[in-house]
Amino acid sequence: MQAITEQLTQWSHAIETGELRGWMTPHCGNNGRPVIFFLHGNGLSSLTYWPFLEKFQDQYDLFLGAVAGHGDSDAPNPKQPPSWNKMAAQACEALQAHRASWAKDTPVIAMGHSFGGICITLINAQQPGIFDQLVLLDPVVFPKSTIAAVRLANILGLSHHIPHAKKALQRRNSWASRQEVHRSLKGRGVFKTWQDDALNCYIDHAVRPGSAGTWELRCPPWLEARIFSSSPKGLWSAIGKLPAHTQIVHATDTFPFVPKGVAKAERANPNIRVTQIEGGHCFMQEDPDKAHKLAKTLLAFPR
Repeated sequence: MQAITEQLTQWSHAIETGELRGWMTPHCGNNGRPVIFFLHGNGLSSLTYWPFLEKFQDQYDLFLGAVAGHGDSDAPNPKQPPSWNKMAAQACEALQAHRASWAKDTPVIAMGHSFGGICITLINAQQPGIFDQLVLLDPVVFPKSTIAAVRLANILGLSHHIPHAKKALQRRNSWASRQEVHRSLKGRGVFKTWQDDALNCYIDHAVRPGSAGTWELRCPPWLEARIFSSSPKGLWSAIGKLPAHTQIVHATDTFPFVPKGVAKAERANPNIRVTQIEGGHCFMQEDPDKAHKLAKTLLAFPR
């Protein structure tokens, strides 16, 4: 099988804290096909989703986005708290910089998972009309009460007690070899239901050899935790601005707040169409074929 990175071309874009780096179809935007702009979840990388994403290659170009500190991108300054809105804006800047060389009127479909789905929602609010369609895969649509609680925890200095942030800080971050990474993760935690090829993509593109001969996470646990212990600004205003052809897919076995938040979003904005899929929050890694088949039925392009 041809290596993933032999099928794609790496792109880079300078931001104030270093470089964002992602991957794209060769001659992306100039192959006479719509482009899927994809953004990953917190702690992951776009290539972690390759068993799902590769199936779109027959009809679409791929521009696999990135945020600071994930995948091949440089980590942000640990002294500055991460901002969902700023990370979204930086991902958008990278897209726009490369989009300038694409064929005119190339349709762009924004697709994002979890944190990535929220970033796409924020980008749409920041740059109305930038996307021809949005497909949000189990986006973490926080209720207003959750956003308020997160902000209060930060004011009181208790953000490290937020459950997902606490779990991220406790995450193991060092292994002696790639084989040990695989043994440590296979069949455990969030990876319990992942297909082997998806787990291997995670190990190859969200973990890397470290400077001391060990393997370590590309996204440092402190960054993953800080994202979990913060929240997007203006989320519900941004949800109200989602355009026609916005699709949300949420899983049956996801975080308890997601179905409630998605249902509220659907009521708040008649442009949103919601579809449910069996599986967990990372359903794309659990059954890439099923996830791809569903996503394809929701896409408005090519017509």
